[in-house]
Amino acid sequence: MGNESHYDHVVLISLDTLRSDALSVHPNPLWPHDHKDVHPVRTTVLDDLARGGAYFPNMISAAPYTAAAHGAIFTGQYPLHNGIHEFYNGSLRAPSVFTYGRRAGRSTILKTDFPIILGPQLGFTRDVDTYLVEDDDAFIEAVIDSESTLACAHFGGVHVPYGFHNLTFGGDDYRQKVAELTAGLPESLPFNDLLVESHRNPEDTELLVSYKRATAYMHSQGEYDRLMQLYLEGVEYFLENRFAPFVERLRERMAAAGKRMLLAVFADHGEAFDERTNGHFNSMAEPVLRVPLIISGDGVEPGMHTNRIRTIDVAPTVLDLAGIRTAATGVFDGRSLAAVARGTEALDGDAPAIAESYNAELNDFVAYQKRQLSGSTPGPLQHFLVGHAAYLDDKRVVRLTRHYSDWFLKTTPTDMSWVERFDADGIPHRDPDADGSELFAMLDDYRTALREPDQVPFTDEIRGQLRSLGYSV
Repeated sequence: MGNESHYDHVVLISLDTLRSDALSVHPNPLWPHDHKDVHPVRTTVLDDLARGGAYFPNMISAAPYTAAAHGAIFTGQYPLHNGIHEFYNGSLRAPSVFTYGRRAGRSTILKTDFPIILGPQLGFTRDVDTYLVEDDDAFIEAVIDSESTLACAHFGGVHVPYGFHNLTFGGDDYRQKVAELTAGLPESLPFNDLLVESHRNPEDTELLVSYKRATAYMHSQGEYDRLMQLYLEGVEYFLENRFAPFVERLRERMAAAGKRMLLAVFADHGEAFDERTNGHFNSMAEPVLRVPLIISGDGVEPGMHTNRIRTIDVAPTVLDLAGIRTAATGVFDGRSLAAVARGTEALDGDAPAIAESYNAELNDFVAYQKRQLSGSTPGPLQHFLVGHAAYLDDKRVVRLTRHYSDWFLKTTPTDMSWVERFDADGIPHRDPDADGSELFAMLDDYRTALREPDQVPFTDEIRGQLRSLGYSV
């Protein structure tokens, strides 16, 4: 890495579940090809950030769910290499951006909206000095009060319930939306998704479950356009009501303190709706895996870079731009794009990429989480490979090994695969005549790193941290 930079603060912002083409500034959105009765929404704050920074609209996530996706982002390593590849298992073992930030003498700060996922249970608080939950103002204060930082603010406002996250941020608008969505629903529905990512009081929990039941029913009725419109409207609501004010406060406080900031905004995965996909957790759909990256700060050259990059490129790029040294060369699976962000090099060609989804049966996961949050030892949670994808040049291959049915409550083994080719606008089309042998070999070679995952520990330290967050354990 380079010499120590002039950035006082390095701030990462994760917008959970933001597909790349949700941004109005996106050059070639995918959703108009899949949804004919959907209209775009305002994404002004992100559009302005994209136009004023190095904007990468074609970044491929390593996994379609929060834990493994963030593990890859924070470490620059693929999930099978860093310790977290399943939906909820293992522990982050590889050095992270927080590790390198702390070694460089910076205060490290993590604020998350999903403490059950991005928390101590999976090792995400390791090398984090200040850990905050759902407190945007406290995050800004913690950054400004420190001489120098490497900090990350994670937002769940684009995740279901789209736009709101919870009652604290959604209020009566959230209550009204749930009432609107649930009006006229059948009295009895089989859907029973009781999973939560954060602490919720009884009313908040009931609202979330009702919201998810409504969207599951819409999906069962094939109302994919309505779901997509609901998602996009949630993006707009979150950006206007929570994110834009946050960015404005952060920039104002930074300017008042006379500090210089490197800002990197990204997503962990997107959201999609079709016969196989209701959201993201099990999907290899291109809109789920393609996410945005925006980098801004002094010395960053504004420009759009449309060639394919990977989420594993985020950590080496940010650390390089910030002048934060890493322990050794070869520590990352990704590559630094710092020269591209500075405008001294062009982004040449599309990077090869891999994505995989490992999951558990929904009812098993719900029972596991109930045991965990009650304070008892949750025991093992069996996961299985759902599917994976590989990218090389203008092609990608998708191989599915599990099929979800019955309102996504059950899975059955399957063996489906196909090759897609990207056109000049980056739109994937199935190509039955394309040779996918190199891409299948990429998947097979990657899976040689698979090893038995560590079970999620439930130590006294973790129990104490959960109590401090309001859980009864």
